[in-house]
Amino acid sequence: MLNALLSFLTIQTSRAIPLVAAATLAVMATAQNLVPNPSFEDTALCDTYDPVRMTAPPWFNPTTATPDIYECDLVRQCGIVWDPADPDVQASGWQYARTGTRFAGAYHWYGANSSDTKEYFMVRLLQDLAAGTAYAVSLYYSRADGFNLATDRISAYFGQDSIHVNDYRTLYLQPQVDLMDPDHEYLTNAEDWTYLADTFVASGNERYMIIGSFLDSSQVNGTVAPTGNASYGYYYYDDVSVVAVGSVGIDEVQLNVLPLADGSLRLTGLANGPLMAKVIDAQGRLIQEFRVTAVGGVADRRKGNLGMGLYVVTVWSREGRGSARFVWPGG
Repeated sequence: MLNALLSFLTIQTSRAIPLVAAATLAVMATAQNLVPNPSFEDTALCDTYDPVRMTAPPWFNPTTATPDIYECDLVRQCGIVWDPADPDVQASGWQYARTGTRFAGAYHWYGANSSDTKEYFMVRLLQDLAAGTAYAVSLYYSRADGFNLATDRISAYFGQDSIHVNDYRTLYLQPQVDLMDPDHEYLTNAEDWTYLADTFVASGNERYMIIGSFLDSSQVNGTVAPTGNASYGYYYYDDVSVVAVGSVGIDEVQLNVLPLADGSLRLTGLANGPLMAKVIDAQGRLIQEFRVTAVGGVADRRKGNLGMGLYVVTVWSREGRGSARFVWPGG
């Protein structure tokens, strides 16, 4: 695992559409998207009701909760008919599909210490993932603005086997990817389709992807959203992508980490402004996740509960991404 982590230090990816993200998308455009039916356009199951499968094959439900497929084509009407004149649609928060005429939607959170009902999307990838290869995972989200809760992430789990659990609550899996917005703590944008992306290094032979929230209600980092009346967190998805990025470097941040005597970590070589950061130990376990603001290319962070050992810190912002390893205590 450590070798895979260290090989990841040169893998960089952009996080947004403006400026440097155009370079990321240009690289990804030359690689094969391993997600079949990435914008949920396939209507082959339009006349079939099956609570396990959805009307966007080969996507299906890994639990008994029932995520939704929306249809903006008012003539074809394959899926939940998404008519902007419908009062129920207006109450949920109308949004036209980003690509084609269809998109997906799922409940993520019912509030702290409340129902752990969650909805998930699962699909078999077109190819098994290769061990030691870095993959860029991305999607576009829009918050359903009729619901007044928001969370800080949409996560993706990759596994070798398909899953179906006869339950409607949280899947306690460890996602490899947490799609978060480095500019905003919570995913609250309900006006536009917002691009989220991250990368991870495959262990090998992962062939199924599940998208959703893998934290129970008490663990979710959530907030009250700017709009909405119903007390749920609900998100629309479109244009899901998984592509191999190999060793391509995009917008590399020459990150350096210096453990300080006062117990802080000093991160240098950063783009100024807000950024997200994660600290992972030598076994690949997430130890810390935090936000800081870099000034003059430098940001300090209290180390927290780090024990002695080797760690990897990864940071990302709208301007780029970088990783570096460090030993605590300093060395």
